[in-house]
Amino acid sequence: MKIPAEILIRQFIRSYPEPFSLKDFSSLLAKIGVKTTAQECVEYLSTCSNVFTLTNGMYITRAFAFSNEPFSFRPTRKEFDKGVFIAGHRCMPFVDPEILSNDIDFVYKGESLKVKVVEIDSPSLLDLFFLYGEEYCVQYIASDPANQNIDLGKSDFVLPPIVHASGFSIEPLVKDGFSFGDRILCKVTDWDLNRVEVSFNHVDSSPFQMNMDDVARENWYSVLEKSLLNSFSILGPRSSIEEQLALVFIDNRNELCVKNCGSVEELFLRTKKIGFQPFGVETRLWFYGKDVPAVGKWNTPVENLSAEKGDLGGIEYDFYVETPDYLYDAYLKDQINKNIADFELICKSIHPDFYKFSQQRQKALLLHLKNRHDILVNEYNRFADFEIAPVRHEALDLYAAVNEIVHEIDDVSTDLSAFPQQPLVILSQIYSHLLHIIEMMESSDSSILKTLDEISLSLEGMEFNFDGIKDDLKKVAAEQNKNGFVVTK
Repeated sequence: MKIPAEILIRQFIRSYPEPFSLKDFSSLLAKIGVKTTAQECVEYLSTCSNVFTLTNGMYITRAFAFSNEPFSFRPTRKEFDKGVFIAGHRCMPFVDPEILSNDIDFVYKGESLKVKVVEIDSPSLLDLFFLYGEEYCVQYIASDPANQNIDLGKSDFVLPPIVHASGFSIEPLVKDGFSFGDRILCKVTDWDLNRVEVSFNHVDSSPFQMNMDDVARENWYSVLEKSLLNSFSILGPRSSIEEQLALVFIDNRNELCVKNCGSVEELFLRTKKIGFQPFGVETRLWFYGKDVPAVGKWNTPVENLSAEKGDLGGIEYDFYVETPDYLYDAYLKDQINKNIADFELICKSIHPDFYKFSQQRQKALLLHLKNRHDILVNEYNRFADFEIAPVRHEALDLYAAVNEIVHEIDDVSTDLSAFPQQPLVILSQIYSHLLHIIEMMESSDSSILKTLDEISLSLEGMEFNFDGIKDDLKKVAAEQNKNGFVVTK
């Protein structure tokens, strides 16, 4: 049986064990029958979250960067007393950022540690997830199968005082002498399968004496703090806290991926220079007490937002990458549900500058929509779409409004620093989140029905945030547009 090309590419990205060149990647694609240009390969690799570009033009996968590299953490007293450790954020950035921490396979002496569900107070559990950002902690905890009875939509995204957590039993370690205060040492042995091998390091509990390991660990914290501060100045705020940490650890592997390592979470019990700062509607690591800017010396202002991949401090402006079919399909289903077929209206919602398109391009896009409509109208099940349709409509209405401002900014500005920074960040985040929501709703996965209440609440929050920024952005866009006119005689 022939294995589909996308599966082979995915496996390559998730497991290739050494640096590779653009030529290596192109050769792989050629071998599996995928015809691409060099530019297409560059664009794919530069947008792939599991690939990093080295300064010499080579590439590495996350699997290569983080496999067999040591990291550690110390279970809290509450965890130890319950006979478990809770993974939480502690394996960040070494494991796949797309998986839930309770899905990691922790292995001790060749045997997987058993999962043990425990009760724990919400504040203590939140402390083990804070690196995901305050805005996502609750969702990660609620996604644990042990908390399947929690309905965040009904609780307004607030956890009950006592929750459950899937912990990993430390009984085998305790039998071998592991005690409270000792460090659990980890290394990823199979990044693709989320397998982490654990051991432990006995720590002298005397508070009055430091040994050489303690000194080395204190130096580790100094290196991590300095490296993070440097990354803020050089790289700016990345697309997530996880990416910020990943780049720092990759750039400083020789000093940070060592036997006597500390943990990222413990750094924040010591540092007074790094804090968790608001970044639009999200959170980033940044200089303590300082606002996180959208534009800085780390990112040369792009000429306009229509660049295929403009990196603005980790904000990915993919606004004008080829429009995905799921977005067209969402608008078409919305119209089918309302028994209309106005393809030009869809074009204007997705492409506010549709009127600028050449006649040939307009006709091609309208024909594409008609063809998609003819396919979808025969497949559409109004009964099956009954619950999703109103939420989809709400998302598309908000998308059209957000998209209009994105185009306004693109039309008038070559200097994004002229716009208020936090509103600009929020605009980008809302845009990205909307596309993600629309894509989820257009998937065939029936599980989306279980999250419609949460999606509605999320849309309500995005609409509230959008209402708070749109006037400020429109005002500057209007000023920029005015400044762009030159009176001639």
